[in-house]
Amino acid sequence: MLTKLTKTSPLIPIVLIVALIACWIELDLYAPSFPQLMHHFGTDEQAIQWTLSLNFFGFFISSLFCGPLADSFGRRPALIVGTAIFALGSIMCVLASNMPILMLGRLIQGIGVSAPVTICIAVIADIYQGDRQVRLLSRMNSTVTIVMAAAPIAGVFLTDNFGWRSNFVVIAFGAILSTFLMGFLIPETHDKENRQPFNLKQLIGGYLTLLKSQSFMFLTLGLCFMVAAYFVFIGIIPLLFMEALKIDINSYAFYQGSVVGIFALLSLLIPSVLDRFDVNKLLRFSLILSLLSGIAMFFLGAMVADHPLPITILMCSYTVGLVLPCCVLFAQAMDMFHSLRASASSLIQSLRMLTMSAATYLAGVFYDGTFFPVSIVIMALIIIAFPMALSAIRKRQLT
Repeated sequence: MLTKLTKTSPLIPIVLIVALIACWIELDLYAPSFPQLMHHFGTDEQAIQWTLSLNFFGFFISSLFCGPLADSFGRRPALIVGTAIFALGSIMCVLASNMPILMLGRLIQGIGVSAPVTICIAVIADIYQGDRQVRLLSRMNSTVTIVMAAAPIAGVFLTDNFGWRSNFVVIAFGAILSTFLMGFLIPETHDKENRQPFNLKQLIGGYLTLLKSQSFMFLTLGLCFMVAAYFVFIGIIPLLFMEALKIDINSYAFYQGSVVGIFALLSLLIPSVLDRFDVNKLLRFSLILSLLSGIAMFFLGAMVADHPLPITILMCSYTVGLVLPCCVLFAQAMDMFHSLRASASSLIQSLRMLTMSAATYLAGVFYDGTFFPVSIVIMALIIIAFPMALSAIRKRQLT
């Protein structure tokens, strides 16, 4: 029981991993059901894209407050409330009888999911220090990325055999299980004497300090636009590949799984890469590769008939260029303001979700059943991100 559980219990990382898996697999798990959703509710591609944009927008709003609230009132209540809201939104999606209810459920999911995503790392930082913390976070990240790589295949199996609701049933089960595990097995790791009273004025002041920093904003926005390009692709290919190009659902699993799998595999290799190679040179190479991949996608969409294989190959190339900047630039942004790390983490997550929400919405608006308008959105995001990320790398090298 909770009263007998110590802060160093080996059960704590396991519970946090379960919660993070439930949070991070939701998109990859339910994306294969997009065509079924469209036909079931008699709607169009833009409405399906709204289910992504609203989810990201809910995350954007709530992530601004999750970290500060956890600092003021404790990790445990923030985690329990967040996972409970995530579970509520998931149940609404399972029971949805029309698109407005499904959209509302996705919005509530986004509001709830930001708490475990933001606070789980803080719990580990409360308990473990130094190499122990790094090793544990690496193992947690490895486990989550492996499951994420398998999520598209699981989503295809569920959709093909049990229909679109089954994907949300699995997500709801994970959210409900996480809520109960948090309630019974996670102790409070943020002692009362270390807490700061919640001060909205101080919170806004911290965010304004970050927003006024050109270096921080260039670095953060460069990262946000690069990640948004990836999620535009993940969000649109179920409709493009299965609905427009008429590939079967098993072939779709291969294409999406290839992109997600490369992201997961390279994420696992990042620690060894950082030890063996010149990181600044690798970052420059990664940015150039991502830029060339985005331009190539634009010309592919403009000049060649749509086919899933070359589109996926170019997106895999872009993913190779994305992973290292994601890891290194995030850490760099977190180290720019030591006294505002919690606010910086919340603001980065929030801006990332806002960018993803706007980008997926635009992709849905311009989507016409072909890859070309999607390639324009992806290339535009990459071109905007490139000079910002390059500037951050130059400053990192000087430092």
